[in-house]
Amino acid sequence: MSRRAEWRWGLPMLVICGIYLGVSLDRGWYPHDEGALGQTAERVLHGEVPHRDFDEPYTGLLTYVHALAFKLGGIKLTVLRLPLFAATLLWLACLFRIALRFVPPAAASAVALVALAWSVPNYPASMPSWYNLFLATAGIAALLRWQESRSARWLVLAGLAGGVSFLIKLSGLFYVAGVLLFLLFATSSAPGGSAEEPVGDAPRFFPAVVTIALVVFAVLLWRSVAPFYQPRVIYHFIIPGVALSAALAVREWRRPGAPSQARFRRLLQAGVPFLAGLLLPIAVFVIIFGLLDGIPALLEGVFVAPFRRLAFANMRPPAPFWLLASVPLFLLLRPRQDWNAVHWRRTGAGLAVVLAGVLWLAAVNSFPHRLIWQSLRGLAPALALLGAAAIAWPAFTRGWASGGREKFVLLASVTGLASLIQFPYSSPVYFLYVAPLILLTVVGLVQSVGRTPRPLAVATLVFYGGFAMLLVVPGASRGLGFRYAPQHDTVPLQLPRAGLRVNPEDAQLYEALIPRLQMLARGQPIWAGPDAPEVYFLSGLRNRTRALFDFLGGDEGSAQAFLGSLDRIGVGAVVLNTAPSFSPALPPSIAGALRQRFPEAEVIGRFELRWRR
Repeated sequence: MSRRAEWRWGLPMLVICGIYLGVSLDRGWYPHDEGALGQTAERVLHGEVPHRDFDEPYTGLLTYVHALAFKLGGIKLTVLRLPLFAATLLWLACLFRIALRFVPPAAASAVALVALAWSVPNYPASMPSWYNLFLATAGIAALLRWQESRSARWLVLAGLAGGVSFLIKLSGLFYVAGVLLFLLFATSSAPGGSAEEPVGDAPRFFPAVVTIALVVFAVLLWRSVAPFYQPRVIYHFIIPGVALSAALAVREWRRPGAPSQARFRRLLQAGVPFLAGLLLPIAVFVIIFGLLDGIPALLEGVFVAPFRRLAFANMRPPAPFWLLASVPLFLLLRPRQDWNAVHWRRTGAGLAVVLAGVLWLAAVNSFPHRLIWQSLRGLAPALALLGAAAIAWPAFTRGWASGGREKFVLLASVTGLASLIQFPYSSPVYFLYVAPLILLTVVGLVQSVGRTPRPLAVATLVFYGGFAMLLVVPGASRGLGFRYAPQHDTVPLQLPRAGLRVNPEDAQLYEALIPRLQMLARGQPIWAGPDAPEVYFLSGLRNRTRALFDFLGGDEGSAQAFLGSLDRIGVGAVVLNTAPSFSPALPPSIAGALRQRFPEAEVIGRFELRWRR
């Protein structure tokens, strides 16, 4: 394939995607998300250090990126979305390059456009999870190049993607786990050799070590979802990793004659460059935090504090029976042994009419809309199970395209583990963070098998792309995955630090609250909570406490200690959030003491504004 052909399709695709994303870049928000992103970046601009000086919800690297954006573009929420816009275009170029390994340039452009429609425009806040998705995609691209060239530099780049992803958010480790499982598979035989040929009767030392390591990984995965041992949680978040691990163990024990020394050497040759790339950015980050005397706080903030959220805010994934919604998709894409091109072109035309009717039903009724959404939602575990079958039983992939098995195992491993980003809060928005990887994996599977009639594959891609572009409204995230919201109105949030278009109710609430708070605070510090970071940011009144989301800080202590801290800060007004998103409501003792200390009150929506004369 010529570079000219790639540019002829890739460049127009990026232009179209840039326009499609740009027109929705300022639409929609979750107030607490935008407030947290803005407040942390502003505090860094003021010289504070994440974790050491305030409760940073994520690892912290993205906060510095956002602080730089504020420094260059001004302190406004729309400025935070500019780095996301640039990163999204780079991601689409990378995704296009991956798709080219399976389909022609025209189809690769379509895959990239559908991936975009199922991702950023629907919730264009500069959330760390988007960057986890982007970096996982970049890592997959690097590993595909490594499969082709066996050059260690691509492994280093794949590791760098994992290290930077972790420094943005802890969930970047899911990508790392998926890659390590893939490398165990990819190094099971010498490059170019048969992975299944007998090689003697060497001791089974390596299979034993690998099995122990995989069992430990499976146990850690199982324990990580405690206490949510429900069938839906097990299906979505435990089965992918456990199935892939079991398949790798079976594969090792089916080859008992493999020399352990050679096997270890191959694994180290792949694993060491990957781990070197992974650890390099992490080491630099840790050294910087060490110089800033922030290591203990960093460890606490990254590995302990976020898990407090489990006690207060979680959402279960869809029940396993929703996988039945995927049956029509499997029927459409199933391989056929013999088919006539003319016949399937006619069938494809008829199918297009049927699918158009289904889209119409999804626009007027919530149940068909939800069925289409759920037909993709449960695919990550199913694809991981197919990847496990491809690992353990080579006969399963007999007749696949050359190299198709290795590519599919890579995609299934990373996608299956990356889908854990939906735990513990499995709202439809979180599915968007993994949906493009699912799309790539399905494309890789269909093209590797190579016996799906092209008209059916094209009709399926157009159907899901049309659903996302026509029936998933950018900015209408509150109804996402359940219904079509044709009347979702947005209006500008008329506050100097906003610039976003939000729903009218939010605009009315904050346009009433923020000016009133600024007037009553008279320039003094405020306290807002629980979970009201947007109040600090939109008002421009600095947060003098550590708290961002109150669950991150643990127990607030006694009412006397809490009020004493407010006195030391010199708080002039407080804003009580009566419906916090994650943290529990204020204890009655603290809420009562605040009302006594600040007797004047005004209720504005879900906020209780209190001050003293």
